[in-house]
Amino acid sequence: MKFVILLSLMCIGIGYAQQQSEVKCFMDAIPVGECGSRIIGYSYSSVRARCVNYETIGCEVIGNFFTDRKVCEAKCKPPISFRNNPFSYYFERAFNQARDTLRRIFNLPQ
Repeated sequence: MKFVILLSLMCIGIGYAQQQSEVKCFMDAIPVGECGSRIIGYSYSSVRARCVNYETIGCEVIGNFFTDRKVCEAKCKPPISFRNNPFSYYFERAFNQARDTLRRIFNLPQ
């Protein structure tokens, strides 16, 4: 039992050392219970490399599920760097600057 705990802690430490995303981001979103409540949130899609809308029915959702898109992207989305993908880096940077400028012009919330 101590070996399993030690091995788990070592894997977690290695993951943090390599600055990988949370393990939760690579799991499936799993609805739990039969409450019939409509649950809406976000789930990270590694195929699309972004957080996508997720809707299900249940009591709660465990695994890859977030109620806020910004939290989902902060924890799961890999940072875009010029080295990894130069075209996406410039496109996303230009898009974010345009969005921020329009928000300032029209006094929209962040």
